[in-house]
Amino acid sequence: MKVIVPVYDNSRIAEGFNRTPDVCIFDTMASEAEEACTFVSWRTIIPPGSKITKRMREMGIDAVLTSQIQLLALNLFVENGINVYKSDGNDLKHNLSLYSDRKLRPFTTIDALENRAICSGSCDSCSSDDKCEK
Repeated sequence: MKVIVPVYDNSRIAEGFNRTPDVCIFDTMASEAEEACTFVSWRTIIPPGSKITKRMREMGIDAVLTSQIQLLALNLFVENGINVYKSDGNDLKHNLSLYSDRKLRPFTTIDALENRAICSGSCDSCSSDDKCEK
C-alpha cells in the first residue's frame, strides 16, 4: 500500500497539491524507514494532461494524505477508489505514523467545503464569492 502526500521541505505536509510541486510517496510495505518515503516532483510522476487516478493506480498508490483538498479533487479520488485522509497538523513523520497505525480519519465533503478558499477560481463556475457550483 502506498499513500501520496503533498509536501514542502521534505518534512511538512503542504496545503494541497496545488500549493507545492513536491510529494512524498510513502510505502507501508518498505522494509527500511529510509526507503518508506520517496520525495519526487508531482509533475514528474503525473504529467499535465495525464489521467491522475489511473497513473496513481499504476504506481500502486491507493490513498492520499493532505491537510486540504478541493471538493472536485476529493470526489475524483473517492469515485475512483482512492482513499483520502485528513492530516493531523502538518508534521509529515507524525502523520505517516498515524497513517500506518490507521488513526487518521477520512476526508469528508464537509471538510472539503470548509476549505473552499483554496479554489483558484479559474473555472468560472462560482455563482458568488462564497458558493462554488461544482
